[in-house]
Amino acid sequence: MNIYSFFYCLLVSVFCSAQEMSLGDFSMSNNASPAFMLVEESPTAIFVPDNLKALSIYTMDNFGKNLSIELSPYFFINTNKNGRTFYNYIGVDNESDASKRKQHPFSGLNTTTVSFAFVDKEFYGIVGKKKTYSVGLRTTFLRFYNTKKVYDNAKHISDTLAGLVTPSAIMEKGADAIKKYWEVHNDELSIALKPFLKTIKPLFRLDGAVAFSSLFKANTTNSDTAVRFGSWLTAQGSMIINEGSDSNYNNYFNVLFTARYIDDGFNSYSNNDYFKLHYLDFGGKIALDYNNFTFGYEFISRNGSINSSRSVGSIAFSISTDITITGGFGKDFSTTNENLLTVFGINWGLNFGKKSISLY
Repeated sequence: MNIYSFFYCLLVSVFCSAQEMSLGDFSMSNNASPAFMLVEESPTAIFVPDNLKALSIYTMDNFGKNLSIELSPYFFINTNKNGRTFYNYIGVDNESDASKRKQHPFSGLNTTTVSFAFVDKEFYGIVGKKKTYSVGLRTTFLRFYNTKKVYDNAKHISDTLAGLVTPSAIMEKGADAIKKYWEVHNDELSIALKPFLKTIKPLFRLDGAVAFSSLFKANTTNSDTAVRFGSWLTAQGSMIINEGSDSNYNNYFNVLFTARYIDDGFNSYSNNDYFKLHYLDFGGKIALDYNNFTFGYEFISRNGSINSSRSVGSIAFSISTDITITGGFGKDFSTTNENLLTVFGINWGLNFGKKSISLY
């Protein structure tokens, strides 16, 4: 191995050790967990998460009276296994030969999450706030990337790493000195790679989720309960709109469609006895990712035991790679036109040390 190859491999190793979680360099975009979405405690009912964190925490409106936690098992299982790279994670082979460059559409199973939520809120048709608990599960069934774009991004990163210059006086002192030098100059590494650490969205993806919730009628665990169950599919197509720009962000125009089945024992009762409603929801959403903002509008039509609709605009702003604030305003599901929705929330994502995937 010549000195150039040695330096390149060493620099990649140092960068990966300094930046343990390459996904941590991308802004969190999880607007809500399935456990929250089932109990309608989220600004948006149609979305898919782009950048998962090992642990995500959500709170909306009445802070302290609602909380959701979402875990991504992938980041806690087999953390020392070889090959846990960003490109393997998204299911795209990093091959210089385009004919060998493949993608694995079912790799989205890596994104499987489990979520838990607690809310203390009043549901339509039920008098008073009720303690409600829910659990949810979601994953990505299919996703297809532009493999050329992914590979070109990887090549830019490797070329940038190889082009960084180590002073000759440091080079002469050997590998340990080089490693220490780049640990000290980690900011220089981050600045050099920042233009390439942009979110790359799939051209198309299909996500699925299920959730179950219990409501305690007398607000005690030994009281009678009402239950709600939901399952849904969400498809998203994304098109980049600032290709080749010097921006630190890839801006996207997204179109989403969703279909949901809800078995609902929350929102109706007769003679003080709760009974379940059944309905199907179909809807769509358009969303614009612009720098660290996301603007969206969604419409969902509900048909079944009741007929209603939801028409909501939403906005999300990434304060940092780990913190996002979200908001929504519009008309929520109701049999009247008076059920206005205003929601504000904070989402916080955490990564843990070596429980990570490296860039290479």
